[in-house]
Amino acid sequence: MAISKMVRNGQITIPAKIRKTLHIQDGDLVRFDVHNNQLIVTPVSIIDKDQAYFFSEKWQKAIKTSEKAVQEGKYTAYSSAKDLKKDIGND
Repeated sequence: MAISKMVRNGQITIPAKIRKTLHIQDGDLVRFDVHNNQLIVTPVSIIDKDQAYFFSEKWQKAIKTSEKAVQEGKYTAYSSAKDLKKDIGND
């Protein structure tokens, strides 16, 4: 537990131990929510619109599936694009 005093303009210092635990650094963004009369502070990241798809649930699931397949050796390595095209019937 930590206690901090609110100063002018509603500013509160987040104690160093909590910043370290949450990996919050100067300039980082945080979201404030109130739940059951308690303040919840959550670190957030802003994602450029052109990169948003890569953070979608669909994309993240596909990445996890691919990583699992690689770990299990369920993939084929090709020495050239020509070999890949031949294998998929697109030569």
